[in-house]
Amino acid sequence: MQLTCINCPRGCELTVERNADGTVKVTGHACPRGEAYGIAEMTNPVRMVTGLVRVAGTRRPLPVKTRTAIPKGKIADVTNLLANTTVLPPKRIGDLIVPDACGTGVDVVATANCAV
Repeated sequence: MQLTCINCPRGCELTVERNADGTVKVTGHACPRGEAYGIAEMTNPVRMVTGLVRVAGTRRPLPVKTRTAIPKGKIADVTNLLANTTVLPPKRIGDLIVPDACGTGVDVVATANCAV
C-alpha cells in the first residue's frame, strides 16, 4: 500500500506491506510518527468525523465532531446517526451531543455555541 504520511509537514511517501508472519513493514518514513501512521493505516485506520445536527426550534444546524478518531468502517453509521439527531438548545462548545456514537466508545460533541 502506498501512502502519504500526514503526521508532520514532510509528507513522506510511505510503502506499507504486511509480512507473511502478520507483522507490518513501513519504509519511506523520516520519523517514528510516519512508521506509526503506516502501521495504523494498515491495521486499524481511523478518522475524525465532523457533521451537523438539527437544533429544535431553529433552522440553523449545530456543527459537531467526534471527540477522537473512530474506526473508518464506522463513518457511515455515525454520519447517518448525526443526520437523524435533533438537540435542544442551549448548547456550548464541548457539550456532549451523542455518547458512545454507534458503539465506538467515542462521544460526539458540539463545536459551536447555540443559544436558541
